[in-house]
Parts: sequence; structure tokens; C-alpha cells
Amino acid sequence: MVYKFKKHDMTVTFALRDDRKRVVQLALGSEMRTFELEEFTDFWLTMIEEGRKATSAYLESLGWFPRQSDKGDRLNRHRIREGKGDAS
Repeated sequence: MVYKFKKHDMTVTFALRDDRKRVVQLALGSEMRTFELEEFTDFWLTMIEEGRKATSAYLESLGWFPRQSDKGDRLNRHRIREGKGDAS
């Protein structure tokens, strides 16, 4: 199964190796890296978590969200939807 993300010049290919292990080939431009499926899942989840942290820090620096130190508080705060400044 192949997914192409032309905007980012990225291709993600899911395949079976000869030894029947599931692998993911991630190509970005001319560079390619092969992961076992479990390793790719961990990598992708890390990318999502780090991206979320960066986005939250950016929004906090703009004053859109109050700075919070407790992770549980982050999950309970109101979300601002794009185009809606009143969080409703």
C-alpha cells in the first residue's frame, strides 16, 4: 500500500519483507528510511506529540492559552476553534 504526499515530496509504503515482517518505507525527497511497523508507529506518535507540544507552546506565547504546568489541566481547558475567538 502506497501513500503519496506530493505537497511534501513524501511517500509512505507499507509492505511485507521476505521474512514476512511488516515494514514501512518512508521517503522524503531522495532520502528513504525503512522501519519495522512497530518502530514506525513509535516514530510517528513521537512526531505527533512533539508537534502538539510545539503548537501549544506557540499558542501560549501568543497568549491564546494560559500557561499550565499540569498535563491534566491541558486536557480540560477550552479549545479555540479556527475562526471562533470565544471558544464556543
